[in-house]
Amino acid sequence: MTEQELQQYLRINFPKEDDACDWKEMKNLKNSFAGQEGDDVVSYVSAIANMEGGHLVIGVQDKTLEIIGTDLTKLLLDGYQATPESAAFKLTEHCTNLSSEGLSIEEYVTEDTHKTVWIIHIPKHLPRRPVYAHKKAWQRVKDSLVQMRPE
Repeated sequence: MTEQELQQYLRINFPKEDDACDWKEMKNLKNSFAGQEGDDVVSYVSAIANMEGGHLVIGVQDKTLEIIGTDLTKLLLDGYQATPESAAFKLTEHCTNLSSEGLSIEEYVTEDTHKTVWIIHIPKHLPRRPVYAHKKAWQRVKDSLVQMRPE
């Protein structure tokens, strides 16, 4: 798939950011996968799962959906270069109560520009069991992540 074809696919299937879909640039996933709480992949997965589930598109520019690509070469999980399967497994380790059922990561590498985009499909939390990242349950409020209140 070329960059233009991938761009068209993303615009059709993930046309806007809302409670169920977020676009993130995250050029370097080594620092963004399980890094700074409230601003890393695991926090966004927690927030989306705690709403109704949805998708996190990584490697695109926030607001415009322009393909930037993300660098996976330095993202090591258990000493090995990350794959979509190993990253999904790590998400279940880092996100307490995240169900593996319905959790998946699609990887797209453009043929012409060799840019990598990940689409993380995130299931909804189990009833009365919020998903935690960094020992906090997150939720989205407009464009921000905030810690959920106990109630």
